[in-house]
Amino acid sequence: MNIVILAGGFGTRLQSVVRDVPKPMADINGTPFLELLMQELCFLDPERFVLCVSYLKDSIKNHFGDNFLGIPVVYSEENEPLGTGGAIKQAFDLFNLSDALVLNGDTYVAADYAKFINQHQNDKLAVMLKYVDDANRYGRVQTENGRIVAFHEKEQITQPGLINAGIYKVNRGLFSAALPAKFSFEKDILEPQIPNLRPQYMVADDYFIDIGVPTSYATAKRELKSVIYGNAVNRALFMDRDGVINQEIGYLHKIRDCKFMPGIFDFCKTVKQFGYKLIVVTNQAGIAKGKYTEQDYKLLTEYMHSEFYNHGVEITAEYYCPYHIDGLPPYNRNSFYRKPNPGMILRAAREHNIDLPNSLLIGDKETDIMAGIRAGIKQNVLINNTGKTL
Repeated sequence: MNIVILAGGFGTRLQSVVRDVPKPMADINGTPFLELLMQELCFLDPERFVLCVSYLKDSIKNHFGDNFLGIPVVYSEENEPLGTGGAIKQAFDLFNLSDALVLNGDTYVAADYAKFINQHQNDKLAVMLKYVDDANRYGRVQTENGRIVAFHEKEQITQPGLINAGIYKVNRGLFSAALPAKFSFEKDILEPQIPNLRPQYMVADDYFIDIGVPTSYATAKRELKSVIYGNAVNRALFMDRDGVINQEIGYLHKIRDCKFMPGIFDFCKTVKQFGYKLIVVTNQAGIAKGKYTEQDYKLLTEYMHSEFYNHGVEITAEYYCPYHIDGLPPYNRNSFYRKPNPGMILRAAREHNIDLPNSLLIGDKETDIMAGIRAGIKQNVLINNTGKTL
């Protein structure tokens, strides 16, 4: 899945407090807003980010380059503003996209994006909605029997209801050849075609903020990072598996071939006594290359965890990546979760409230160490297969 982010707006209403950068690059306590948004979207393990840029575009291009946390970044550059519809259509045409998740680069919505995408894979259009106390500030959305049936203009009265969160699952079939270069996605496609499209929707129940005005931008600076990162109070020891927990034999997948590293149980028991959670993060390219199946991996994992438990040690969690660019379909692709990318570590941190700077990582390959550094772990230890520190 490609992710298209509209990041070309002028941000006129925000220029009193955000100068010299485009609105999506507004600073949120040391981090550009767009970076926080993209970091969250990385958990979808997208094929690439397509950034639609125009105003002060070099500040975005220079910041992200061609790769963000292991995910390719490409740019759909507008020589002049094309409007939201024109920007999306140009991105689809330029990179020959069949479908994409489309978002605004100045809005953060906490939602189950994976569910949204999976539920609407075959739809020409699906829309993310959000329930707010003052829907008329944005324009109220009317729904009926699981479909959107009308968009209502902004009104002066305060009224709760559903609004368009600016997040779409879009298929290229939505764009006809007759469309002009410049047009609004909302005003020229979405609203007038509602009677025919009647798109399905999903309601995001969690946090929502649009930084388009100074008051909401101030709110984002005050609370967004705590919303994203939560209360990270736990420390963890992150461990690679093969060569750290068990002896490296190459594509281990059979219980009878599993030999644990000397002293690993006592070491982990000591670490647990110091208050660290034990989290395994392991690349499993053997799955991608057809050496064994995911079921083989899971059976071995169950056995290994039970052996730890029998020695008085509980593994908190294990994360694995079955993808490899030289593998067999459907595993033959790059992945945010494959080390040296930090995806497995960052997901573990999110799910277990891990304080990454004060955690540890042990690995036997440079890719393990690189993943730890990219995730923000300050203490990363490289060992060889005999267990000695290099």
